[in-house]
Amino acid sequence: MADLTLKSIEGEGFPIFMAKRLSKALRGKRRWLGVAFAVEVQSRKDAKEVIQRTFDQLTVKHPIRLMDFHPHGSDQATSSTTHLNGTVGSDMDYGYGILQVPHEAYTEVKTIAQDAECMSQNSILSLTSSGKIRLVRERLGLTRPPRQR
Repeated sequence: MADLTLKSIEGEGFPIFMAKRLSKALRGKRRWLGVAFAVEVQSRKDAKEVIQRTFDQLTVKHPIRLMDFHPHGSDQATSSTTHLNGTVGSDMDYGYGILQVPHEAYTEVKTIAQDAECMSQNSILSLTSSGKIRLVRERLGLTRPPRQR
C-alpha cells in the first residue's frame, strides 16, 4: 500500500494520503453578480431568503451563495451609493451584495435579476457582473472584508 501514488498536475508522484490539487480547468466555474437589495433587507438572513425566493425555480448543482452583504444605511452601502450615483443623499438608496453564481445558471440568474420589476417583486436587482470578484467590488465601490480565520 505504501507504493500507491497520485499524479499531480506537474506529473510528480505524491503518496496516496496527500490531497490531490485540482487543475484550474477541473474547478467549478462561477461568475460574480453585484446586486442591490431593497431597504427592507437588513440582515444576511433576509438577503439569503430573498435569493432563495427569487431563484428557487432554478435547478443547479451548486447553490447561489451570498458572499458580501452591506445593508441599507451602513457606511459601506452609503459610500457605494455615492460611488455609483456620484452624489450624496440620492433617493436611490439600497443595500449591496455580491452573489457567487454557478456558470451553468448564470444567464438565467442574470435575466431574472435584471428584469425591470425584479426590485419591486423580489427586492433584488442586478447591477454588474464579472468573472472576478475584485472587479465587481471595484464597480460597486465595496471594500474587501477582512479575512476570517
